Amino acid sequence: MLRKMPLPLKLLIADFGLLLSLYIVDMFIFDVLARFDRIAYVSKFLLLSSQLKGFLLIFFPFIILAFVANKFLLKRVLLPIQLLIIIAFVFFFGSYTPELVARIFYTFSLQFKGFLLIFLPFMLFALVFTGILAFRKSATIVLLILLGAIFTSDVVIALISYVTGRLILPSLVESMVTQQLIIKKSLKTLFPIVLELPVRLEKVLIFSILFGIIFSFFTLPRFERVMYRFKGIVENILRYGFIPTLPLYVFGFLLKIQHEGIFTELFRHYSNAFILIFSVQAFYLFFFYLVATGFSLKRCFRAIKNAFPSYLTAFSTMSSMIALPISIDAAEKNTGNTALAEMSMPIMANLHFLGVATNMPILAMATMMLFWGVIPDFTQYFIFVLYLCYTMIAISGVPGSGIFLLTPLLILQFGFSPEMISVVTALYLLIEPFGAAANAFGDGALIIIVNKIIKRLGF
Repeated sequence: MLRKMPLPLKLLIADFGLLLSLYIVDMFIFDVLARFDRIAYVSKFLLLSSQLKGFLLIFFPFIILAFVANKFLLKRVLLPIQLLIIIAFVFFFGSYTPELVARIFYTFSLQFKGFLLIFLPFMLFALVFTGILAFRKSATIVLLILLGAIFTSDVVIALISYVTGRLILPSLVESMVTQQLIIKKSLKTLFPIVLELPVRLEKVLIFSILFGIIFSFFTLPRFERVMYRFKGIVENILRYGFIPTLPLYVFGFLLKIQHEGIFTELFRHYSNAFILIFSVQAFYLFFFYLVATGFSLKRCFRAIKNAFPSYLTAFSTMSSMIALPISIDAAEKNTGNTALAEMSMPIMANLHFLGVATNMPILAMATMMLFWGVIPDFTQYFIFVLYLCYTMIAISGVPGSGIFLLTPLLILQFGFSPEMISVVTALYLLIEPFGAAANAFGDGALIIIVNKIIKRLGF
């Protein structure tokens, strides 16, 4: 009977059984800890238990919606078209959507994000570890090439941002709007949802790289089979769960920012700073792809077409990390090197921040012009860039984390006042979707260059 059941129904039965078992185990362990007066362990156990229950509760709507979306709603429409339709719908009709409907979709989006936050460390480890393993003893050299390319790219775009800002900002800054972002009405979920990463992604990344390098020098067939099977499970969850449900996830977040009045603010205010940043990003990204494809316009536009879904996904979710499954798929199409794509794209999503290296320097310089009428000299700015590249390791593609991690750097290096920090924060959060999109899109160009370097070196 179980064999004839559809997969979603099997998963729902397993989910319900695990949830019921967890409640029974809860009562037993809590009673044991209380009897032995282990009060210190009770709170830790309750926290772990609540996180597991939250995961199982999140899994329930995730299975249903993923199955329905994959089988009936979105199968025949390409992902970029789906995302463009959703963005256009929210822009034109989002303000007319009833608040209850917006809350329902936003609640699902947060539940989905909670599942993704739990899943991300496993995805990162599986893809990076097996990707490094595919290169065997040449893995260390491939990683060094990749890290060198990432650091070079970050520094180059940050320096281009400085030169552009120094030349153009003085003529734009007088008409810039510096009012802070005001949220008209905060949209809340139907019930409280706690979102947190079970482990910091940069720790998982470092562990995956070290673990992969160590095991690339040893041959353990059984262990490797287990890891490749684990990777297959991760890929199936991405292919049949995450990607089909992605438009619904994006829809919930876009409805939220539209109801809060932020979506239209993105296009109405701060136009001069926005136009400058977007122009630098657009020019650099196009030139980046042109260089990556050997200055062939045909190959360049084909590569851009393949990578464009990752741009839309990162824009909609404000995270290059969440766009990672789409970015990996695009990288495979553009390079034909699955092992490199699966190893490199998760690393780039954590270390290569083209958008941040554009947004932050120009916003910092614009704010300095507004408050002090000066732009930092090259030496001061170059030190800032080196610190910026180092600090970006901790950003890990998490939405909204960039500005809060870089705030101490602005205070220490440039002496920003609290008022200046508030202006930069408001501006940064307004244009963060474009920064995240540039991050993901830039990864797609860099992977093509890295693939060419590796091929020429014979790896």
